[in-house]
Amino acid sequence: MSLLRQLLLSVTLAILVILAGAIIVSVGSARQYLDAQLQGQSDATATSLALTLSQPSNQDPTVRELLISVLFDSGQFRVIEFLDPTGRILTRRQKEDGRDSRIAAPDWFSHLLPLERHEAQRQVTNGWTQLGVVRLQADDAYARNALWANTVRIVLLTLGAGVLWGLFVLVLMRWLRQALQDDVTARVQAMADAAAGDDLPPVRHPAMVELREVARIITRTHEQVRATAAERQSRIESLELELNQDEVTGLANRKYFINELRRMLEPSAPDQGVDGHVMLFRQCDLQAINQTMSRQVVDRWLRNMGRLVLEVLRERLGPQAWLARLNGSDFAFVLPMMPGPMAVRVAQAVGEILQAQRIQLGQAGLCRWRMVLTDFEPGEPLGDVLSRLDEALMRAESAGHTDVEYLPGEDLRSLTGGRGGGEQAWRTLLRNALDEDWFALATRRDPSAASEGRTLGLLTLHEPGASEPLSGYLFMPPAVRLGLSAACDLQAVGLGLGWLRTHPGDLVLRVSLASILHEEFRGELAGLLAEMPDQSARLLIDLDAYGLVAQRAQVVAFAAMLREHGVRLGLRRFAEQPEALLYLHEIRPEYLRVSGTLLAAQADSPGARRLLAAVLDTAREIGAVADLSAGS
Repeated sequence: MSLLRQLLLSVTLAILVILAGAIIVSVGSARQYLDAQLQGQSDATATSLALTLSQPSNQDPTVRELLISVLFDSGQFRVIEFLDPTGRILTRRQKEDGRDSRIAAPDWFSHLLPLERHEAQRQVTNGWTQLGVVRLQADDAYARNALWANTVRIVLLTLGAGVLWGLFVLVLMRWLRQALQDDVTARVQAMADAAAGDDLPPVRHPAMVELREVARIITRTHEQVRATAAERQSRIESLELELNQDEVTGLANRKYFINELRRMLEPSAPDQGVDGHVMLFRQCDLQAINQTMSRQVVDRWLRNMGRLVLEVLRERLGPQAWLARLNGSDFAFVLPMMPGPMAVRVAQAVGEILQAQRIQLGQAGLCRWRMVLTDFEPGEPLGDVLSRLDEALMRAESAGHTDVEYLPGEDLRSLTGGRGGGEQAWRTLLRNALDEDWFALATRRDPSAASEGRTLGLLTLHEPGASEPLSGYLFMPPAVRLGLSAACDLQAVGLGLGWLRTHPGDLVLRVSLASILHEEFRGELAGLLAEMPDQSARLLIDLDAYGLVAQRAQVVAFAAMLREHGVRLGLRRFAEQPEALLYLHEIRPEYLRVSGTLLAAQADSPGARRLLAAVLDTAREIGAVADLSAGS
């Protein structure tokens, strides 16, 4: 309800209350006046009749009865009585009970506003002798008719005033609305429609003095709005940029990436749609970089990296290419309408830029990038594509290689049996596998071993109802992400010790770095090895050389615990972490596996030859075997 309507309604209610109060007061005053008149009439008539009957000439019973009858016939009294001194009625005239035809007032009105029955009595004497008492009661028919007529007139007058007030309110409402329309609303609308540099129409002279100040305020407000319009427009443009842009690198942000990918996956028409590939790459050591360098240097490095990657994308895709920063360490871009081979080439070109932009992190070596690639089709749920990227990223982080991890959607569905690769699905599967003991150990001869009789063991997961078991290559990356790698590695060691009990030779098992970092895992593993010392002496634990560089103290402590139980240690991917040469004497591994990349590069690279020679010399000094026949 508008303020004007509220004001007029409140005034109308006040008028109605006043009119109702006036009716009540007027009718009440009239009733009191009529009561007083009836009482005065009764008293005066009783006095006059008593004096008349006190005259000696009127004391005859016949004359007395005649006088009373004459007075009763006047119709002004309802009851007239003459009583002797003992109270016995000598003469009585009374109207019969019932509806009096002279009363025009309705019964409900008589019950609502009753008049009192006024009685009066006087003594009749003869000198000092009392002859009797005259008692009479006035008839209120005329008074009731007068009260009814007066009330009807007052109500009709009040209704007439109310109707006139209603008409006045309607006229007033129309006039006020028109005044507001002409003097306020029109100017506000003009201010809303006016451009930033336009002036308002000239100020009119409002019909109400109060509106003149309002019109002037509107004009001043328009001037202020016009003065700040350019600034607001600039801020809006800035906010639009911030909404879809990362403030540090100037690249697109996560919201822009999600919206663009959703637009490609959800075409507006069934025959429309765009397929293609999505690449995501993550800087795994951003926290360490922030601790090593200042914020300004890191921001400048990220901006430069983003600029170089974007240049590569624009060379391959055109000027419409874009790169998004999803969070602090994750970057992604979309390759629409691009087949797999071309997408892999673009991903490799981006990977070369990223490898060239790596930063030295002290003794831990260069920072690491993890790169993943997957495809998408029109109509595919956005969550499936993002889950596939997350699955590929978990694999890349677990594998530790510097190549692009390519995971097509069809491959993931065939490997996981249509289960999908989201964290929740993996958490449920791994929890059930640990609770229901679905794990087994797959073994094969280790082709890269320097000595005969060594077997490589790999943990597998046998889900009931699945056509094929899942290898550790598939489920260990999610286990590391979900914090379940320690439990899985304990399962692998337990199954390996059981295998050694029934098989000859040595067994090689891989243990993830994430498990070694858990103190509880080291304690449970020590207890497991202590129970089977004969089998522990034939067990070899294979570790990634990166762990010795990144988590030196934990790996050295883990190696010492293994030596206490007779378990030997091996290092793989040694060529990718040459800094590990500094710490080999602390763990004294059984063997060092050098990748084929370093072996292939020694023919053309003097540095590769020197590095390989240093590895061989160090291995001989600590009594380890340098395995040059296998990759990572």
